[in-house]
Amino acid sequence: MGGIESRVDTQGIENKFLAHVYFYWMTVKQAAVDHPYIFGGIGFILLTLAIFAVLYTNSEQFLLWRGRRGSTRAMLRLSRRLVRRGIHKDLKAEAKSLMSEARNGYGWAMYNLGTRIGASDDRCFKSHRALSFLWLKKAAAQDEQAREMMYSDPTSATHVHDEENDADPFKELKNMVGLDNVKKSVADITSRTRLFEKRKAAGLPVQQPALHAVFLGNPGTGKTTVARILGRALKQVGYLSRGHVVEVSEGELIGEYVGQTPIKVHRKIQQALGGVLFIDEAYAMLNAAGQGASFSQSAIATLVKYMEDLRHDLVVIVAGYPAEMIEFLDSNPGLKSRFTELIVFPDYSPQELVKIYLRSARDQKYRLDKEAKDSLLELMSEAKENFTHNFSNGRFVRNMFEDTVKYMAIRVGKKAETTKDDLVLIYAEDILAAFRDARRAYSKRDDEKQSIGFMLGRKD
Repeated sequence: MGGIESRVDTQGIENKFLAHVYFYWMTVKQAAVDHPYIFGGIGFILLTLAIFAVLYTNSEQFLLWRGRRGSTRAMLRLSRRLVRRGIHKDLKAEAKSLMSEARNGYGWAMYNLGTRIGASDDRCFKSHRALSFLWLKKAAAQDEQAREMMYSDPTSATHVHDEENDADPFKELKNMVGLDNVKKSVADITSRTRLFEKRKAAGLPVQQPALHAVFLGNPGTGKTTVARILGRALKQVGYLSRGHVVEVSEGELIGEYVGQTPIKVHRKIQQALGGVLFIDEAYAMLNAAGQGASFSQSAIATLVKYMEDLRHDLVVIVAGYPAEMIEFLDSNPGLKSRFTELIVFPDYSPQELVKIYLRSARDQKYRLDKEAKDSLLELMSEAKENFTHNFSNGRFVRNMFEDTVKYMAIRVGKKAETTKDDLVLIYAEDILAAFRDARRAYSKRDDEKQSIGFMLGRKD
């Protein structure tokens, strides 16, 4: 051996492995003696890298990154940091108990952790939105009890559409009557999202797109139905983890006192995480009865913040009349820029209203006689032209069909004996009787009492 190696004596060491270890150790030791500055510089660099590695792997950013990939241990480490120092020992014990149960995989404990961590007024934890939603997402995936706690609230007016079926959302959208431009817009959204998911699977760089949308249109033009289909479609292509739709009104987002509004918005976002938050008539948030303007602005500002922070697994859709929605979007400087999709829902034509009516009849095994079919298009044309008071398009047709069946039942009930045709055949007189109710309901407000049954039947 030459140089440093020649100075290392390994004689007398019988074990070959130990001889190699001793040889390299003595080599490093001799290098430190012969070249102290170089050796010291290398050692300093390695020590610095080691310190940075330790600090980074214990940082909030790294722990959140691991948490998003399902690491309960990383989420627990981050949660422990949120326990306030110096709080009462009973509160600290309560926090530790929750974390211990979460470590054991209990979904209800994970749910409670997420709720406590995200609440700004909790005494045990500091507010931490990202970690809060990680716990809630894990809780919902963990067991049925946690899902029930998270998505079911018998005291709430919130509608949660969580359809677990094998129906193809794209086929369902295609089969809807009319809405050609809407169908194209949804197809464009899902095609673009599918491309991003394929790039991500291939290890290519992807800038996570935000798919928050504005639906403009009159009542009964299919906005809620399309929102539900879109949620399922985005789950199918891999953008959303759950694909459900949480439908809320402005009253469920605006609090009754200072500080309550952000908490109410937070809870609805919790429910919608992994799916779609659908706010129909969102412009009503600006004029919520009994609430100050600051409360409305607080709700909108909180919503804007969550839309940005959680765009990787949340879609927010706001819907309503075109003119009022423009005012709503202008109410906050950052609100309009958060919505990347604008979809306009046109009113149905008389021919399309007839198709919706006939489809409802066919689905429930009813048939129309020739005279009824001939009069249906004429009646729908009259409705489009003259019913100006809150005309509700497809919803109007569904309610009219239900009233048709009601008058059919009255007619059939007067017969002593009935045949199978009596049970399935709709006559023109049944449709005309239902249309008279509709005319009273939609023509003048003063006449609404005369057709209260039809008006009560108006459903989304």
